[in-house]
Amino acid sequence: RTACGGDRRGHDGDRRMSRGRTLVVTGVLVLVVVATVGRTWATGTADDAVLGSSAVSATGGQAAPGALALVLAAAAAVVAALITRPVIRRIVLGIGALAAAGATAIILRVLADPEGVLGPIAAKAVGRSGALAVRAQTTGWVVAALTATVTLTVLLLLSLWSAHRWGATSRTYDADDDTVAGARGERVWSDWDALSSGHDPTDVPDAPRT
Repeated sequence: RTACGGDRRGHDGDRRMSRGRTLVVTGVLVLVVVATVGRTWATGTADDAVLGSSAVSATGGQAAPGALALVLAAAAAVVAALITRPVIRRIVLGIGALAAAGATAIILRVLADPEGVLGPIAAKAVGRSGALAVRAQTTGWVVAALTATVTLTVLLLLSLWSAHRWGATSRTYDADDDTVAGARGERVWSDWDALSSGHDPTDVPDAPRT
């Protein structure tokens, strides 16, 4: 029995570590994205017949609008999966994986076509519509953000595969039962139910006189 109990505690410990690793790694990846979106992701030179050549650059927030919001949505999905029921857990993680994949796609566009990203930004900077011809290149911050979102997507997919081994959530997150156990195991009303029915649970009648 002791050996079985030890194995059970070992499995529970691994399960808790799995939950903890998922949450910690997600937090680190989100922090990486948050730290990079304010940095310069693309730089270049805009060529205009009237204005001539001028330097132009874009931060992560300008070059990949919406990427950070999707990453935060994926992180929220991880937190929700940790406290929800197993039936809903995979659905939540699936939504989070889609959000992380969407952020990855947005960042990939910056890496694949920095000219297309900087062109409209350069035009807006000089008060024009459309886009200017730009010679552009990306910085290492794009690679850092892309690595983080790809890793987050893979993490969520792995969690989606193994979430059933996390076990059931604590009853802290379950709906409260309408009754509580009495001294002999019988089902009795809780104080909350008594108050809801208009009875004061602290109103105890006086003991009979002897």
